[in-house]
Amino acid sequence: MSARPHEIITTPDTGASRFSKEGLIRRRFNRRLRLLEIPDDLTGWNVLDIGAWHGYFSFECERRGADRVLAIDHYSWNRYGMKEFLTAKARLNSRVEHRTIDVHELNAEDVGQFDLVLMLGVFYHLRNPLAALERIRQVTRRLLICETHVLLPFVHERYPLVPFFPGDEHAEEKPYELCAMPTIAGLQQMLRAAGYNDTELVYTPSFKYLKKLVALVTNRPQSGRGIVHAHVHSQ
Repeated sequence: MSARPHEIITTPDTGASRFSKEGLIRRRFNRRLRLLEIPDDLTGWNVLDIGAWHGYFSFECERRGADRVLAIDHYSWNRYGMKEFLTAKARLNSRVEHRTIDVHELNAEDVGQFDLVLMLGVFYHLRNPLAALERIRQVTRRLLICETHVLLPFVHERYPLVPFFPGDEHAEEKPYELCAMPTIAGLQQMLRAAGYNDTELVYTPSFKYLKKLVALVTNRPQSGRGIVHAHVHSQ
C-alpha cells in the first residue's frame, strides 16, 4: 500500500526527486509553512498545536526554539492512531508534550496559556465552532494562526456566512466529518466574537475565479485554503 502524506512527512528525507510523490509532498508542506508565517524565532514562546495529528508543525515549532510545545488531538489520534507522531518524536528525541484532548473541552486551568496557538485544518470539523473558538481564546496569550477551508460562493464571499454541513459524500462512517465552512468574513467575525482583539488576513484561496465559475456552473459551493492570524493585545 502506498504511503499516505502524513506518513511520508514524519519520516527522514530520503533525497527523492522533487517530482516524486515524496518530493511533491515535502514541497507542499514547505509551502504551507511559508504561507502560515509562523515566527522564525520562537525562543521564549509556549506553543499549542490543536489537531496535531502527525506532529509536523509541533516539531517544527520546537525546532524554531519554542520553550514548550503541547500537541493535542482527539479526532485523528482516536481514528488513525499515534504511530507517526510517536515515531517522529522518538527519532527527533523531541520534548514535545502530547495529550488527547477534544478542543471543545480545552481549559486554561488544565493546560495553561500559550503565546502561539496553531489551529490548522480543524475549524471545518467543529460542530460548535464559536464555542470552540471561545475555549481556544482562553488559552491564547498572544497569537492564533487559523488555517481552514473557507467557502467561495459565487456572490456572497464578502458576507459573514458560516454554512453548516451535516455530512457529505466524504463523511463515510462519520456523519459530521465536515461541519462548518465559513467565508473569510465569517471566520474573522467569529474570531473577534470569541474575544480576539483583531484579525489579519494572511492568505486567501488560490484559483479564486476558476472556483467561482465552477460554483456557478455546478450550483455547488467551492472552497479553498484561508489563513487568518488572530491577535490578543496585552492589557
